[in-house]
Amino acid sequence: MSFFSLRHSEHAARILGYAGLIPFIGLTLSAWVLTAVGTGAGLSVFPAAIAAYGAVILSFLGAVHWGRIISAPMEDPLASLWLLASVIPSLIGWVALLLPHPYGLGLLLTGFALAWDGDRRAARNGLLPQWYGRLRTRLSLIVGTTLVLALFLPHT
Repeated sequence: MSFFSLRHSEHAARILGYAGLIPFIGLTLSAWVLTAVGTGAGLSVFPAAIAAYGAVILSFLGAVHWGRIISAPMEDPLASLWLLASVIPSLIGWVALLLPHPYGLGLLLTGFALAWDGDRRAARNGLLPQWYGRLRTRLSLIVGTTLVLALFLPHT
């Protein structure tokens, strides 16, 4: 039986979701450790790297709803609205990459909060599995915490 079989998709999603936190945590922790020890050289790469990874993950979260709509066997009267909403995270991520630190990270934080709210509502209304809503809440809290910590990295 494959690790990625439908029977184990919840388990696989959990493992991959938590593994996806590694760059957020690792980059933020590394930047703060380097700041604490007084190594300022190259520190500006960390907010940019966090923002780039955050923009990619935010785009992925929007794609969840795109995939849900295009694979739905029945017509959803709100399908067009969900499709429109599903591209907003990508646009937020793109604009965030164009903004200087800390504004880009602040916009990403807002984008993640909006994506979490959409996922939470979709899970509550039976459009996504309940376990996915719970997983997204846990992951979003950790991502949000790392983004808040990254907001306060020194400007270099």
